[in-house]
Amino acid sequence: MKRNRSWVNLVGTVSLLLCMLDGNAVRATSDYVVRADDKLKIKIFQYPELSGEYKVRANGTISIAPIGDIPVHGLSTKEIANQISERFVRAGISDKPGTSVEVLETRPVYVLGDVQKPGEYQFRPGMTVLQVVSLAGGWLRFNDPGLMRLDRDSITITGEMRNLVRRYYELTARRARLNAELVMKTDVQFPAQLIARSQSDPGLRQLIDEERSLLNIHVDALKTQIDSLEQNRDLYEREIEAITRQIEANKVQVASVEKELAEVRGLVKRGLTTISRLANLERMQAQLEMNEQGFQTLILRSRQNITLADQRIFDLKSQRNATLTAEVQKVRMDIDDISVKFDTNRSLLVEAKVTVPTLVGVSDGAIETRSLVVVRMQDGKASTIDATEHTELLPGDVLRVQRSILPGSLGVGSLEQTSLTTQTSLTQAGIAAQAGMKQ
Repeated sequence: MKRNRSWVNLVGTVSLLLCMLDGNAVRATSDYVVRADDKLKIKIFQYPELSGEYKVRANGTISIAPIGDIPVHGLSTKEIANQISERFVRAGISDKPGTSVEVLETRPVYVLGDVQKPGEYQFRPGMTVLQVVSLAGGWLRFNDPGLMRLDRDSITITGEMRNLVRRYYELTARRARLNAELVMKTDVQFPAQLIARSQSDPGLRQLIDEERSLLNIHVDALKTQIDSLEQNRDLYEREIEAITRQIEANKVQVASVEKELAEVRGLVKRGLTTISRLANLERMQAQLEMNEQGFQTLILRSRQNITLADQRIFDLKSQRNATLTAEVQKVRMDIDDISVKFDTNRSLLVEAKVTVPTLVGVSDGAIETRSLVVVRMQDGKASTIDATEHTELLPGDVLRVQRSILPGSLGVGSLEQTSLTTQTSLTQAGIAAQAGMKQ
């Protein structure tokens, strides 16, 4: 009996702790302010088909089909839920529906410089500089066996940068082909840098040939469809011309019959001909009138087919332009993403190849200082913030940790010279790393 009571107490204590932890997570999420590139999980209870994951676009909005774009940048999850419910009410779709919003994923934070494991780390609301340094393995320790992995890390980063460069060239070639396809050109104007690179890279040369072939296939296919529709349109126009000539001939016959009918009516009145001849002429007149109505109907039908052909040509061009424009925008976003990743990897490569090996040789007894700088994008511009260990970070922030060594016998002037030398070494290392990558 005592054992059962102890078990119940243990279960109750664990449940209480879980509730407390869950409450802290919810509170952190509700205090968090949503930003671009965050991924949200939205539940609209009256409309489960609209529930799902939504990514915040670069302009700070999300789009829900029946109520359109909703600005969410700078809002908490509770405020976003209220906005969604109110938009349903204002749109007259329903009464205020129950809505819940949860942050699934945010942009990571990046750490580079004098830490054990530079890289990107998942952001958590309220994260401070000290916490992200802890995730990166702490301050750089030169007696750590992990430094032996620097060569392997530099090789890995170099491979990733080569893949990014390759991907960049692929996207650049695709963008050039899409731009040519938009204006229905049969030749692609590839960037000069890409053409020069392809002279020594068979893979790029094959890529350029494939993009040219793809352009010709797409343009020829569209031209074939348009030419077919224009040929049908020409056939309908010639058909109208032929029917018009038939109408003119029919009018001549009608005039002749009417003239003969007038003469026969006079003969019938004088008893010089039979009534059957008059009836035959009247039937012929009625048939000619029916023929003209039929011709007019055929002309209307041909004109309707011409209008349909013109509408089909317009629809084909509009759909193609819309599709190509969307692809161009996606390629541009992918190129921007690759540029960010390349710059990050380049900085990591410089740190792996130069900074740490240079500082390992520092003698004992030196005075060590650290500089913490946060690089943050605000309104499309990068700004730097001098940080402390307790500075809170935001998604997408880049934390730069720099370790400075001052021998005890050196003064301020020597420190400035040491910093200048270190900066020059970093610059040269960056150039060398880029040159090595391109080779």
